[in-house]
Amino acid sequence: MPLIPSAITAAMDSAFVAGMVAMEAAAEVNSKAKKEINSKGDIKAAGAAAFAAIAGPAIDAYIRSQTITIPPGQVVATAGSAVAQAGATTAPSPPAIIL
Repeated sequence: MPLIPSAITAAMDSAFVAGMVAMEAAAEVNSKAKKEINSKGDIKAAGAAAFAAIAGPAIDAYIRSQTITIPPGQVVATAGSAVAQAGATTAPSPPAIIL
């Protein structure tokens, strides 16, 4: 199955929104308390964790959805019966074909 860019694009958009919402929520705690409960690093970490929770699995699924075809090795060209040559190769296969 070929890669579908719209699937990863939608997931990355959702991940970005989740990260922004998480950072806003962490920053809101500081605003309401009128003091710094969450440092800037904590706020960024909250956004990064929310982004990674969605983006990581989406990227993995996107990559794993790709079809990769590995061609057979180079065919043996020697004298002898067909049975003796069945499955034998003289060299590794050429590079994989990504569809």
